[in-house]
Amino acid sequence: MCAQKPPSLEELEARARADSNDPMAYYEWAAALAKDRRYLVADGVLRTAVQLDPQFAPALLLLAQANQSKVGGFLAVSDGHRIVFIRTDPSAGETVKLRRRAFLIDPLVEVGTPSRDLLPSKWRGTLTEALRHYDAERWSDAGAVLQTVIDKTVRPTDSSKVPPVVLWYRARCALRQSDFDGAIRHLEWLYRVRMQDSVSEQNWNPFAGEELRYVLAYVHQQAGRWDEAIAQYQELLEHNLGLDGAHSHLAEIYAAQGRWNDAVWERVRAIQSNPDATSLYFNLGATLTAAGRYEEAIASLKKYSESYPRDARAFYLIGASHMNLGNNASAQTALKHFLAIAPRRYADQIEDAKRRLGTLGN
Repeated sequence: MCAQKPPSLEELEARARADSNDPMAYYEWAAALAKDRRYLVADGVLRTAVQLDPQFAPALLLLAQANQSKVGGFLAVSDGHRIVFIRTDPSAGETVKLRRRAFLIDPLVEVGTPSRDLLPSKWRGTLTEALRHYDAERWSDAGAVLQTVIDKTVRPTDSSKVPPVVLWYRARCALRQSDFDGAIRHLEWLYRVRMQDSVSEQNWNPFAGEELRYVLAYVHQQAGRWDEAIAQYQELLEHNLGLDGAHSHLAEIYAAQGRWNDAVWERVRAIQSNPDATSLYFNLGATLTAAGRYEEAIASLKKYSESYPRDARAFYLIGASHMNLGNNASAQTALKHFLAIAPRRYADQIEDAKRRLGTLGN
């Protein structure tokens, strides 16, 4: 069977414009533009995606990568003996913030495989093969090749000689195959190594130290090992109270456990840690809705929708909250607005909103 031909740029653009409030449609269009090295166009498309969903981690990361492609000018610097021209990056600050934000939202967001010249020279050919398998989503093949490097570099009394890039992608292959034990084992190994033997290692993946502990906590969370995840997030927060992502993920765990007061409190603490991130009010509103605290939910969601009026999800939750409070007219207004702007991808919510409007007599 022949592989299905990927949609053209023109088709992706048409999809995004036809479903103009769907961040995924804009992201897919932007990803194709970036692959075609049309970074300036991709930048604008990605900013639309992020305006539609400010917590869309892949879009935030791709926007950071698009930023890096912008060509700055040159700055003349004198050291007293000569003048050196240094290329400037006018978007460097924003790039760092975007990468950090994407990472805090989803610690497993794909950062992109490193280029060949950033791989350890001794294993460059083998690792290039492994990463080719990885990019093609052949997780088992990639893991097998990576394991050969581990087997050949580990020593009976010294496991620190394994290249960090190998451990990182060996863990990611394990995750792709739902092998959480293997992923945690290799991430803990990587944490001990801490990517400290090569500047090039840090160029492709700057996550080390606290960041790797954050990844480990998140992997425990994804594995359903909630007690371990909670303990690791709390330990991280003891050293960095401004780590709003840890509060957000703790809230997710508490919500899954039905510990609603704890979940709401962690949502509030996330906002306190990062008061400039209006996007966090959506998380708080969604959790308050699930907890049955509808008046508080509406207030939080309205604050969010003032900054992100094209995110249909907020209006769906506002409508559901008003309906639960018996505010039928307000529920109708919010649900009708949701239906007017909701992307087709939200099929389940669209059907539910129609059902709710039907019970309200409209």
